[in-house]
Amino acid sequence: MRFSSIVTAVLALVAPLTSAHAADACRGLDWRQGLQPIAKRTLTAGDLVRLRDIGPTGDDNPPSHIMAISPDGKWLAFQLRQADPDANRYCLAMIIQPLDNRESARFVDTGGDFALAPDGVPTVPVTAIGIAAVVTPRWSPDSTWFAFLKRVDGVNQVWRAALVAGQSRAVTPKNLNVEDFRVVGAGRIVVRLTGVAATPNDESLVGYHYDERFVPMRSSIPIVPKAVARYVSFDVATGVQRDADSAEVALFEPRGTSDDSLFGQRCNFSRSARGSGLLSPTQIDMRCRGAPTISCRAEACENSYGPVWTAGKDVRFLRREGWARMTSAIYQWTPGTDRLQRLYATDDVLADCQPARSDELICLRETSLRPRHLVAIDLTRGHVREILNPNPEFEHLALGGVERIKLKSSFGIPAFADVVLPTDYRPGQRYPLVVVQYQTRGFLRGGIGDEFPIQLFANNGFAVLSIQRPAPAGGVEDATDAIDIDRRNLVGFADRRNVLSVIETGVDTLIARGIVDPVSVGITGLSDGSSTVQFASLNSSKFAAGIVSGCCWEPAQDAWVGPAFAKRFDAIGWPNLIANAPSFWARMSLIANAEHVRFPLLFQAADDEFRAAVESVTALREAGKPADLFVFPDEYHIKWQPAHRLAVYERDLDWFMFWLRDLEPSDPRRRAEVKRWMMMKSPPLH
Repeated sequence: MRFSSIVTAVLALVAPLTSAHAADACRGLDWRQGLQPIAKRTLTAGDLVRLRDIGPTGDDNPPSHIMAISPDGKWLAFQLRQADPDANRYCLAMIIQPLDNRESARFVDTGGDFALAPDGVPTVPVTAIGIAAVVTPRWSPDSTWFAFLKRVDGVNQVWRAALVAGQSRAVTPKNLNVEDFRVVGAGRIVVRLTGVAATPNDESLVGYHYDERFVPMRSSIPIVPKAVARYVSFDVATGVQRDADSAEVALFEPRGTSDDSLFGQRCNFSRSARGSGLLSPTQIDMRCRGAPTISCRAEACENSYGPVWTAGKDVRFLRREGWARMTSAIYQWTPGTDRLQRLYATDDVLADCQPARSDELICLRETSLRPRHLVAIDLTRGHVREILNPNPEFEHLALGGVERIKLKSSFGIPAFADVVLPTDYRPGQRYPLVVVQYQTRGFLRGGIGDEFPIQLFANNGFAVLSIQRPAPAGGVEDATDAIDIDRRNLVGFADRRNVLSVIETGVDTLIARGIVDPVSVGITGLSDGSSTVQFASLNSSKFAAGIVSGCCWEPAQDAWVGPAFAKRFDAIGWPNLIANAPSFWARMSLIANAEHVRFPLLFQAADDEFRAAVESVTALREAGKPADLFVFPDEYHIKWQPAHRLAVYERDLDWFMFWLRDLEPSDPRRRAEVKRWMMMKSPPLH
């Protein structure tokens, strides 16, 4: 496929930054090259893995901005990312897109390494979770350049891209690992440097003390907190650096969801709970200099998320509403009054919305059948204008039709699901079904964690039930913290029963409609979804096969998760290692109930989680139950490597083809697996 003249010019601009080989390998990152096919074709696993992404997937409320509008309102800057499973790498570029669409987007930087976002639970060791870090561009006041974080050879640096020249360069040196930064005026950048691990250098020589720093299933050495961060200020033109002053350090302090002007003064917006409970209704608080706090306590101000911004004398925000909060809406509130107006509502996902002109909002939008793309929403007329679609070829792939259905759990809690029909669907014919958990907002890709390829299943003769998890069941309205919520939900496995009942109701609905074969239903899960699969394997008769990522809840879990997590589990109410609790584990433990597990299980685990599943898999095998385990190196809770994601997608499909459709994979790479699965299905007689 040949480059267009535009692409050739783009590569010429960035040639000093990347090798010719790297540029050629990543030429598919430019969505404008090549001709699109006229006829639709079958979607493959590779099509899903190679989708171009803007920001972390599956998150419509990112911790910081994914994109940035220039101060003059003319340009939008963002990072574009595409996986390359053949090379097991990501192709990355910083893009500036004109908001008026009068000219083409510009590639102002290419290259760099994929960066993982840090993650952790308070009071327990911090580690990565496997999702992409948010790359937030920050513009200069005169809109002539913007800065961004770029990871090169394992180090995060601040780079600067000039709007006119179309080239970029590093601002910070390679010996400083930057965690975050701010642009100050037209010529200065202040950075926060990643703290150095606090473990003494000589501790490895005398032995690490086993304490709350350890998570044995993830590492054989302590996972230590970062040291106190350091702040450095750089002159953009000269690169001269100095320690940041107190005013510059203060730029990194949390400022709420927005910092905008109203009535000619600076105002800050935040959210607070009305009651003492963690899940109490929320309100929007506005604090302006020299004025008392004004709060919006109306029901329409509950469940708001994302940015808050001003328009004249009014305040605008997004909220989730409707059945199981499946609708996203944009509201306008006049501070000091009870006047609220809904300006726009949709069941599509809107992420990182930012005001451009007075009544236009720039958003990343996803629909059930369209990956993330850029749109401008006219809040006066409700008109949506597409700005950029980074995956135009996706429209030429065969996709299963989607129908949204409303559900309710056995606890009476609302939920919903998307039903995806096979691409060859014929009314009156029954199909095998795959259940995917546990978020079905926006583009139907692979469920939470992007592990289970929905449209790949649909292209291979499966119906899919994509479930939105219902709210917790354990009477949590007045719960004081997350541990209190988990404690209430664990009593009688209330929340596991709550979630499973929604799934079973959805399955029964599709069986009653004549769509699904009742003896060919599979279930999948990652994280909380894995817990539901484990619970279903002992407490449901609906399923014929299952796949999980991380697993399992078992009597010995305190030993694998380490002292910090064990303390948390004990506070929630899980029996500790020496507790004699057979009645508790009778409903959950695969080890204690291996003979009673009701369907074959495939485990596709990260290397920092698989140890927690080894006992369970061993018990299933000793009980003669079909179980297979694959371990992926250098992975986390969510798998981030392109080659691994492709392998997971393909094996997911093969597992269900084998157990639900009685078809053997044709891929010669699967011969050993097929032979093993055949032995599981028809073990030799002794």
